[in-house]
Amino acid sequence: MTPDDLLRLLDLGGEDAPPAGPDAPLLSPADSPPGVPAGPTALELDAWALRRGRDLLADSDRLRRLDPGEPAAADFLAAAFDPDPRLAPACADPLRREFLAQLFDTPDYRALHAATALCDPAAAVAAVAFAEQFAALAGEQAARPDPDPAGREMAALRAAARAAAEAGKEVGEVFDAAAALGLGLGAGGPGSVDPGAVAALFRRVRSDPGLRRVCDLAGRFRRVAQSRQRMKAAHGVDDVVGVTTGGDVGRLLTSELARLVVPELELETLRRVAEHQALCREHHAVEPAGKGPVIAVVDESGSMQGAKAETAKALALALAWVARRQRRWCGLVAYAGDTGERLLTLPPGRWDEAALCDWVAAFLGRGSSLDLPIRELPDYYRRLGAPPGVTDVLFVTDALCQIPADLAARFNAWRRAVKARVVSLVVGSEPGDLARVSDECHRVAALSPDDPAVGRALSV
Repeated sequence: MTPDDLLRLLDLGGEDAPPAGPDAPLLSPADSPPGVPAGPTALELDAWALRRGRDLLADSDRLRRLDPGEPAAADFLAAAFDPDPRLAPACADPLRREFLAQLFDTPDYRALHAATALCDPAAAVAAVAFAEQFAALAGEQAARPDPDPAGREMAALRAAARAAAEAGKEVGEVFDAAAALGLGLGAGGPGSVDPGAVAALFRRVRSDPGLRRVCDLAGRFRRVAQSRQRMKAAHGVDDVVGVTTGGDVGRLLTSELARLVVPELELETLRRVAEHQALCREHHAVEPAGKGPVIAVVDESGSMQGAKAETAKALALALAWVARRQRRWCGLVAYAGDTGERLLTLPPGRWDEAALCDWVAAFLGRGSSLDLPIRELPDYYRRLGAPPGVTDVLFVTDALCQIPADLAARFNAWRRAVKARVVSLVVGSEPGDLARVSDECHRVAALSPDDPAVGRALSV
């Protein structure tokens, strides 16, 4: 049976409807199918999608300055948010429909859409980027109308490519800022994050160049931390991780057991077993141990101002990210000798993003001869409410520390009492007496994600 036969049986006439979606042909209002008027939107949208467009227009200052109109705002948001956006047969603004059709065909858009679909914060940022590039395209066409349809199509294609690239860049910045400041965007699925909180956070990061640089650097350090955490392997008692010397008969290699059945080698093998010199399988077992807090201490003396402080805070944010992944309590300490200190508690649950932004953006300055809280850290530990358990402490400074012997002894006593492992990174200076109060002390020329000492600090 042919399609025509089926139409006759059902008493239907007419022609097949034009295909919907990105592959649909570009139509002007005059090309609309019979009885299908050109609508205000270029996409097939329901009342809920139109309302979301109105809400975005009301909430976004950048979008209001463009004044795209409610239908256009709904189109751009749906293009980013809807899992399967479909072009309408016709639109009252054919240029907008052509722009979206070209946008859907770009590889950058398809990669971007995987991140923005059903994700309110990312979709809102992408929609504004789409609107900005479309506004530029509309301005060009209004100033220099191109009578050639092929020329208009190429202009729409160029604008769509710019829109996808710019939206991808901004959405990446949103994800980096959200991850750096504890929102975990996308980790819990749709609806798990307050879009308003993410929008407010992104506006603050975007308007503060220093905060923006710290979030960008934190993303680089976080990738190092991810790599370091993946490299950590836990072996059970049934896993052989090497060969060592010992006297445990149950772990003897087969070659050693074979020697016991050779009369000429039996006594020599027994001697080696008795003296723990026989070759044995090496097992490594990790016993569950309660992991305690993570504390990052950043030197904010005057000499750290600028790039040093930004990279130090980015490293502290990456360490806080590791603590959150391990469901550990985290504390951030900014210290500058006699100038004072700034303390921030980050519990394993939801962080206070506004307070964290304040901690990152502020800077104490000045300082003294000892720009780390060697004397004060035990009291900070109590004031922060750090839970008991094996503690990881990171010191970041550029100071040549001179620590009196009695102060070093008191700090080391506290370190043993709370089971603290202290790793110190000294930027551009000799460690000095800081090595006496640290389990590991590394001198680095600069805090770089590629530096092995930085990777060691993130291997908690």
